[in-house]
Order: sequence, then C-alpha cells, then structure tokens
Amino acid sequence: MGLRQLARIAGAAAVVLLLVLAPLRAAADNAVDPDPSPTDVGGTLTQGGELSGTVEIDFLVNPDGAYDGTITVDGSAEPSQTVDQGSGHLYLDTATLTDGSHQVVVTVGDADATDTVWSGTIETLNAPQGGIPQISGTAAVGQTLTATPGSWSPLASTISYQWQRCDATASDCAPIAGAVNGTYQLAAADANAQLEVEVSASDTSGATVATSAPTAIVSDSGIPGASPAAPGTSAVGIPNGSGACAAAHVTAELGSGATQTVAFGQTATVHGQLDCGSGTSAGPIAGATLELSLAPAASGAASIDERIQTAPDGSFSYVVPAGPSRKITVTYDAFSGASTPSALASVSLLVHAKVTLKITPTATTNGHTITFSGRVLGGYIARSGLPLEVEYREGSRWMIYIQVLAKPSDGRYSWHYTFERTTQSITYSFRVAIPSTGVPGYPYESGASPARSVHVNP
Repeated sequence: MGLRQLARIAGAAAVVLLLVLAPLRAAADNAVDPDPSPTDVGGTLTQGGELSGTVEIDFLVNPDGAYDGTITVDGSAEPSQTVDQGSGHLYLDTATLTDGSHQVVVTVGDADATDTVWSGTIETLNAPQGGIPQISGTAAVGQTLTATPGSWSPLASTISYQWQRCDATASDCAPIAGAVNGTYQLAAADANAQLEVEVSASDTSGATVATSAPTAIVSDSGIPGASPAAPGTSAVGIPNGSGACAAAHVTAELGSGATQTVAFGQTATVHGQLDCGSGTSAGPIAGATLELSLAPAASGAASIDERIQTAPDGSFSYVVPAGPSRKITVTYDAFSGASTPSALASVSLLVHAKVTLKITPTATTNGHTITFSGRVLGGYIARSGLPLEVEYREGSRWMIYIQVLAKPSDGRYSWHYTFERTTQSITYSFRVAIPSTGVPGYPYESGASPARSVHVNP
C-alpha cells in the first residue's frame, strides 16, 4: 500500500507510515525473498506404527512470509493449504488412503522458495469409511425392500445387515429378529411403521456402522379390512387428514417469502397452508401429516427430517432450530402407499456465519508484533480448513490484506503481524471475514467479525 493510501486511512496527509500490506512490497523492502525455513516440527503425522483417521503436522515458519503448504502422498499432491505466518498446521485424512504403506512428503513455500518440512513412510490402518446405505422398494405390506450398502473406502471385506422397525416418527427403533439379509419382505407387523437398515462394513482394521434414512410409513392396504382408495382417485391406502385428496395444494413461507436470511444462532419459522385444490374452491385438509426435509446447504452438515400436522383450518408451522443454511421441503402424501407426493413446496433458509476476533496488544510500536486470533463458530469445516480474509479499513471500504485458515477441528485461527516504520501515531481498523463470494461446501453465508482497532506509535 502506498503512502497516499495510508494518509487517507489516517485522515492526515502527513502520515508516512509503511505498514507493508503486500507480499511484493515486503520483498522489495527486505531486498531478499522470504524463506519459510520450517522449524519445531511435531504432530501426529509420524513414521512407524499405524495411523488412522485425520493426522496433523505442526511447525513454525519465517514470520515475514505467507506460504502454501502441500502434502504429497505417493507422488500425488493433496489440495494446498494456506499456512499462517509464524505457525503452520496441515492435516491429512488417512481414511481416504488404502490400508498399507505410503510415501509422504510435506512442503511449504511460495513462488520464490520451497522447503521440505517432513518426508517419510507411513502405515495406514483404517476401518472402512463413508458408506451411505439406501433402501429401495415400495413401503407396503407384502412388498420386498432392498438395501444397498453404499460405497466404502477402503473396500469392506464383509458387509452385514440388520433391519429395524421404527415408530411412525422414526424416533424409536428396534432390531427385527432374523432380518439380517440385504432384502426384507414387509409383514403385517410393519404396518404403519417405518423401517431402517443398519449396515456394518468391516475389514481387518475394524468395523464401521451406518444407518439408512427411514422408509415412508408402511401401508397396510394389503391387509383385509384396510381403508380402500378414495373414490375418483388412483391413490391407495389410508387417507392422510380430513378432506384428503390427490389434487392437494400446499404453500410454504419463511417469514414473508420463499427465502429468509438470519444471523448465526437464530431460529426461523416455516408456515403455510394445505388445501384440497386451489383458489376459491379450495378446502382445508385438517389433521394431515406433512413431511419436512431440512436438507443441508453442504455435505458436511446433518440433514433433518420432521413430521408435523396441519391445524383444523389446514395451516401449519414449524420452528427451524438454529444451525447452518438449509433448503426446506414440505411434502404431502394424500394416501399411504402413494408412489409420488401429492403436493410439495420448498423454501430456503440462509444463515450468516459468526466470526470472532481478538487483537493483542491493541497498542504497539515499530518492530513489535501483534497477534490476530479468533474462531469461526458453527463447525462443518472441511479437513483442508476454512479460508478467511484479514481486512483493513480504507475510508469507507474494507480491503483484503491476506488469507488465513481456520482449523477444521475447532474453527480457530491465528496470525501475526509486525509494524515496520511509523512516523506518526495512527489507529487502524481490522476485521476477519469469510469471503463475500462464499466458500464451496461450507454451509453458511459470508460473515465478518466485529471491527477491532490497533493504535501504533513510532
């Protein structure tokens, strides 16, 4: 940043402070390019023994530079991870590797200099990971359901199944005796229940258990005495609500529209109306059960499925708990056993991330270092970390200086900066923000910490 820009920040043309807010300027001032020179290497990425799960390597680098850290496994480089000035933390998920020996090299550097932090051979030993079981088939008595175990890595040597019978809300489940195969024929005891399948994938390193999403409520239409299809419709099974019809219409809103944006930690309310038909001839469907799917905005967040009932006038509401951004779908099946929904509506909830920031000390002089530290709340950070921007205020605008990473384990970050030459007292404003363009895979909208000030004396 030039002298005139600094003068505008201070509001006085006489300010001639050099904050060195660009790597190229820093290189020119120092006359030589910074060298990362990693030291004090430690962490759980070690030779010998057997590694499982996510391992970490920690080290210190020259505080005058910002670098990219790269882990290369068997000649293939993992995505680069930004290394904070001063301290570096890189992460390797060994569960993505096949079990056995792997050659690993860890490097840190920039366009001018690259140093090797660590190299050696590791042994990985992980139980299979990542499988998502699914159930196919019609949820009706007499029909056969089929379970698929999903894709596991490393490949499982053994796959086993256990079917479970749940109540109508899928909150109370119990194993079904003898139901341990990949298929299951629905019996009379399953009517008006939901089923799940539990899959255990194992190899010599251990076993991992995953459970499928529940089926729809099992229709008892094949049982003598069950409710017949409604006259004039092709639906089967029990009517869902008073006034149920296949031509149903459902509307849903968040706040006053299809999209609502809230701050981190806030709830929101989905509300709407279920009618038979639409327009002036519509009649309410009372006491109907609606399926709510709260799908995550990214793969890391958990999905939520709920059931609510309509009021006597066909209205409904549901308070969405605090959490990440989600797409919310309201589904109505007019009759049990229907193959397709009778009506559905979708809304979107956007949640801003929350970032904290502490700067110590808040007053300093030339040649002394300040530390930026804080945390991104909410979780769901990818193993490569979450990129954050350190920004400074120039007039009415926030300008990006450097990017740092929040740790995937707890969302914390840390960065150090040393003022070089100041000729007059001045106060700067800083903040740390998630990029305004968003981060792929991160289930929150952009957000920034409160602004913090630092006073600098010559």
